[in-house]
Amino acid sequence: MSSAKSKARHRLAARIVLYGALLAALAFAVVFSRRTGPPPVFDTSWQDIDYEADENIRRLQDLVRIDTTPDTGREIDAARYLAGILEEAGIAVEIEPQEGARANLWAILEGESREALVLHNHLDVDPVRRPEEWVVPPFEGRIEPPWMIGRGVFDMKSVTVAQLAAMLAAGERMAETGRRPRRSLIFLATSSEETGSDLGTRHILDHRPELKDRFWVVLTEGGVLEATWTNEVKYWGTSFAQKQFLEAMATAPSAERLERLRADLLAALGAAKPVAVVPEVAAFAAAYGPSRQHPDYRAALAEPERVLAEPELFDGLPDLLKALFRNEAHPFFVEAASSGGYRLRIVLHVLPGMDADAAAAELLPARLLDGVEIRIHERRGAAHGSPLDHPAYLQLTDSLRRRTGVEPERIGPYLLARYANDARFFRLHGIAAYGFTPFQFLAVDSMTVAGPNEKIALPAFIDGVDLYRQVVLDLLDLAPGNRLTAVSAGGVPETAR
Repeated sequence: MSSAKSKARHRLAARIVLYGALLAALAFAVVFSRRTGPPPVFDTSWQDIDYEADENIRRLQDLVRIDTTPDTGREIDAARYLAGILEEAGIAVEIEPQEGARANLWAILEGESREALVLHNHLDVDPVRRPEEWVVPPFEGRIEPPWMIGRGVFDMKSVTVAQLAAMLAAGERMAETGRRPRRSLIFLATSSEETGSDLGTRHILDHRPELKDRFWVVLTEGGVLEATWTNEVKYWGTSFAQKQFLEAMATAPSAERLERLRADLLAALGAAKPVAVVPEVAAFAAAYGPSRQHPDYRAALAEPERVLAEPELFDGLPDLLKALFRNEAHPFFVEAASSGGYRLRIVLHVLPGMDADAAAAELLPARLLDGVEIRIHERRGAAHGSPLDHPAYLQLTDSLRRRTGVEPERIGPYLLARYANDARFFRLHGIAAYGFTPFQFLAVDSMTVAGPNEKIALPAFIDGVDLYRQVVLDLLDLAPGNRLTAVSAGGVPETAR
């Protein structure tokens, strides 16, 4: 099959995965057609693709077959696998072993400038929870067309393979043309993201200044793509900010006392009111709001100050949008403490730029803590997001528009209101970091992350790997000299403040 025909077939195949499981989607369409007209014609060309012949699918399958969970996994084996591919292409690699078979890896393609675009991923994956609910062995990487099922296939080994392919493509272009890219390119795979990144990103930033000082901008996980069932992109978001996260631990002699505290915190979360519209939220809301179908959601995001003044408007929002306007305390589960008694982990989500200590005092008031010892033992990440006028962000969004044909108003910034990733640690060190996804995956695929039967749609994966390669090559062609020395407050252009 010719390359052009193969790509065309992949694009056609990708369409089907946006409808969901075929039978479920068809049933929906039949019901829907009773009110709106005939159902769509479903494309089944994905059935003709030889997935196992695709090199990047084989690489993804190989990575999934390496257990890199926190308790039983071996990140070092995944690092060695990636190193083998890079070294075969003539790219030098350094592996930094860490305790417990963990590891960091980096490889550098030298450009005309020392400042580097960083392709960041993490080697570890979530634990295998509820193994009895898995329909296939979690580390088999089984292909059940059009999906691959396995732990880490979504978070984030699919991105790792896309970044690996982009790194190899940059090296191939350099060999073919004899010309270095304008900037250097660093492939960075780090340890322990799922458990706090102490041995991974945070270690690199604190103990590898020879690397950190070269970081110009970081592309990592955290992008969001929303699509309608009609296979149209609703919003393609590149994350530029997230909330501040504070780790707290409550301890008490009895489990019952902590269960009461947990219930009190959950009740407080349900009743929590908006407190502010911070600059990051204002920037996100302006871009994201027009893509909402519900008129109240559009109204709230179009004029976010109304959310503070009109309780009924705020109360009608889903929890994910409410989180944009308030600080939150999220309790986990009560468990026995190794030192005796019981403990309850609590994560505080504080809006960007707000006083984290003051917010913590409000979220954990003394009236709820009688008989409980509370300790806030760590503040994780930057107070602000990355700037939206950074040349890398502007180039990325422009590339995405040109390469996909998606309407410009459907591509923009995204703020992670309930989740965190390692971008926060790069930002803490004054390095711009953005979460980007090239994949038009199913919403149902994202629901399997961290749970049983994690999966991705392979037609969308194939197209996404190619898109990532194109975007990275575009970024490498940017003229050097635009180095970020301090993260702009609020993640908004300097001229807008």
